[in-house]
Amino acid sequence: MAYKNFDRDVDYSIRLDQMMAAGASAQEVQDVLDQRIRKATSDESLYQYAYDSAYAKARSYIDRHSGVSGQAGAGVSGAGSYRDPYAEQLSAAFAAYRGREPFEYDPEDDPLYQSYRSAYRREGDRARREAVGSAAALTGGQASTAAVAAASQAQDYYNSKLGDALPGLYELAYKMYQDEGESMLGEIESLAKLSTSSASAYQAGQKLAYEQAKDARDAQRAMYESARERADGDLKRGQGVEDEAFDRAMAFLNAGVMPTAQMLKAAGLDRQAAENYRAAALRKLNGK
Repeated sequence: MAYKNFDRDVDYSIRLDQMMAAGASAQEVQDVLDQRIRKATSDESLYQYAYDSAYAKARSYIDRHSGVSGQAGAGVSGAGSYRDPYAEQLSAAFAAYRGREPFEYDPEDDPLYQSYRSAYRREGDRARREAVGSAAALTGGQASTAAVAAASQAQDYYNSKLGDALPGLYELAYKMYQDEGESMLGEIESLAKLSTSSASAYQAGQKLAYEQAKDARDAQRAMYESARERADGDLKRGQGVEDEAFDRAMAFLNAGVMPTAQMLKAAGLDRQAAENYRAAALRKLNGK
């Protein structure tokens, strides 16, 4: 995730609350949330705040507002119905991280310490027996204070070696604890990336769906306009033909000649009207 810069002096939880209360866009909230995560993961003491309840609240807001806003959502089926497919996994991973027990080290619960102790005890027992045997050989098989002291020293040496190993075992256990936490945070961050990518893909899909719907509406509107223009043209052409036929029929009638039935039909005249026109024209021509 390419985090944006962050300001160490900013309380991003408060900023997120203010933005969400003001109705900021999903992308605006996402940008500030990324800054908050960046700030938290830059300091080990702040890790616990990277994916806390404030994070969950912001993610919920982003999910609810991740549909394409304004016109982009108009007329598109399912706009605003996005559900984050990674929300449950992210919540579970975060709960597991927050639920970790504080680090404690008890040698008795450390298998590696138990292995060290068994090995040093064996070596101590062996060294004690060898010390006693060597001293007894020098005294004709009789135990002596010197032999007992030598055996005790040999045993103490290996006991001290076990004690010397404890700090290293503690550090190793603590490192394993830290590594486990880092791994859990890595899983959370990976899920957060997938969640963000999913939301972005949904927004892109919503935008594409809107654009396709808009293109379809525009094409339909263009077809309607074209059909209307053709109809208007046909009407005008038809009217022109009818006017021409009427003028021709009237020319015949004014000359006292009855047009054919086909000519009368094309001119929109019935025969009785034509007879009246012709009679009037004949009277005029005959001077009556």
